[in-house]
Amino acid sequence: MVVGAGVIGLTTALELAQHGLKVLVTDRQAAGQEASWAGAGMLPPGNAPHSSKPEARLRSFSHSLWPSLTARLQELTGRDNGFRVSGSLLFSDNTSTTAELAQQWAEDGVEVCLIEEQQLRDTWPAIHHRHTAAVWLPQQGQVRNPWHLQALRAACEVLNVEFIENTAPLLLEPRGERVESVQLGTDRFFPGQLCITAGAWTSKILKQVGVCPPIRPIRGQMVQLRMAAPLFGCMLEVGRRYLVPRTDGLVLVGSTEEHTGFEKGNTAAGVSELIDFACGLVPELRRQELVRCWSGLRPGSGDDLPLLGQIPGYQNLYVAAGHFRAGLQMSPGTAVILSAILRNSAPPISLTGLSADRFTKTTAAGAHQ
Repeated sequence: MVVGAGVIGLTTALELAQHGLKVLVTDRQAAGQEASWAGAGMLPPGNAPHSSKPEARLRSFSHSLWPSLTARLQELTGRDNGFRVSGSLLFSDNTSTTAELAQQWAEDGVEVCLIEEQQLRDTWPAIHHRHTAAVWLPQQGQVRNPWHLQALRAACEVLNVEFIENTAPLLLEPRGERVESVQLGTDRFFPGQLCITAGAWTSKILKQVGVCPPIRPIRGQMVQLRMAAPLFGCMLEVGRRYLVPRTDGLVLVGSTEEHTGFEKGNTAAGVSELIDFACGLVPELRRQELVRCWSGLRPGSGDDLPLLGQIPGYQNLYVAAGHFRAGLQMSPGTAVILSAILRNSAPPISLTGLSADRFTKTTAAGAHQ
């Protein structure tokens, strides 16, 4: 059983089903909502042989899987998930110079190019003139979140994954070193293996069995604009802010990072901050259409890296959550890793710095009842 039907849960279910396992996915609402739907779909590049740090290992592993996952979804469903390699321009902020940004990516073994002022003006004339240099990442890709989630759901259905959505509150019932059953309203299930992929809600679920990972919701507000004519065709990034253009003229502007608990919604301050950022980077955007705005709750962790694998103290309880801003981009690698672990195989990359046991501590009140 997979609890949580966001991009991590759906991709994990797909992997397990393709290995012949019977999979049930449950969610408190419709599949593919929350942070999975709300993000911009940015897919940073990576280079596995040069990736030693935990984030780089999972990022580069996932980067290598996106083309094959896209092809698989197309073959199973005929749906386009919007995956394409469009490249990204990175501009310096108050924390890093352009040269430092280029060096960081080069040390990761990623193809990178330093763009000087004249080339910037000639190639991207819409960029504000105060920016005199940038870093070009030609291998950066993007995917359209709603399309990708719809394709994942459809592919899971083709492989006979079962779904229970819009459920009553979930109750885990532990016995000894196992979660014996899962109660959903009046229905009771006895999963052989249970994987929690519930994003920002993961800690709430695991507290029922005495496990308290430091996964917390972090609100991110987003704004969507529409360009009457193309102003730029690649992603633009300044620190953790970005503009992501779609092929149909839409532009995603993101995003805020707010500690508001489980409160979603847009604020005047958040939306105006994002619009000011967008128009400050590309002035012509001031004359473009404001389409809509929304927000999502990212699952942050104690070190902004996910928790992957078996929960300490339980033989059949697993977790994949806490990806913060990188859930969608790291979903292919996360799913392959989790699928391997659940099938008693060795994970394809080292989980040092990513394992579930680095934070989670089982309390006597919850486990071994």
